Amino acid sequence: MKIMITGINGAIGSVVADLMSKDHEVHGIDVIKSGRPNTTHIDLADSVDDVSKAFEGMDIVLHLAADPRHDPWIGWKELMRPNMIATANVYSAAHKTGVRRFIFGGSMRVVAGYESEEPYASIINGNYDGIDKNKIKLIKGIGQDTRPNNEYATSKIFGENLGRYFHEFEEMEVLCVRIGSLKHGSDRPGHDSRSWVAFMSLRDAASYFKACIEKKDVGYDILYAASDNDWKIYDTPYAYKYLDFQPADNAENYR
Repeated sequence: MKIMITGINGAIGSVVADLMSKDHEVHGIDVIKSGRPNTTHIDLADSVDDVSKAFEGMDIVLHLAADPRHDPWIGWKELMRPNMIATANVYSAAHKTGVRRFIFGGSMRVVAGYESEEPYASIINGNYDGIDKNKIKLIKGIGQDTRPNNEYATSKIFGENLGRYFHEFEEMEVLCVRIGSLKHGSDRPGHDSRSWVAFMSLRDAASYFKACIEKKDVGYDILYAASDNDWKIYDTPYAYKYLDFQPADNAENYR
């Protein structure tokens, strides 16, 4: 297959590209220049036509390019072009060029509003007393309302909704992946207690997206992506089963 990865020079994009290039033809787009082969250096927010030229002949698009910042001071001024306009251009270019499958790199933060409710709040804060981890009602993808906790999360909901439109009305296969926490520069959980829930190792991320790319019979779905951490509040087991994927890592191994 011919696979296009936007944000190919990022933490996730680079490891997915390295893994997929063993069996597939991998191309990429990034605003950051690198020596990686088959990589186009353009701003996705500039022109649908330019993106379409890069997408010609591709079977699958994995859209990871975005501004990942979700700090309180990051607003629409910073997010509009990289997370909204660019995403709209990428979907439109994929449809225009006949791309069969679109995989959207989203975020667990689109439902982070649930993290203020019990028992999720206690788990996120590392307070496990009296909680049976095997009896937690996991937060779902399709069928459960989104509850974004910042502008960044809201921009990711926009991408999910575009995916539903392009699937239902333009017959595109779409998987929206709500990614957990990856600590840039270190393949370990962060120092915050939320990492024990949301941690995803880079090797798990690479294998997870490989499963998304190679899965057969895809319609539209929303999946959660994290390593097989003991403490779960998001329904990652559904994704593991759906993708026939077994993570190699667990945040507890780093306690």
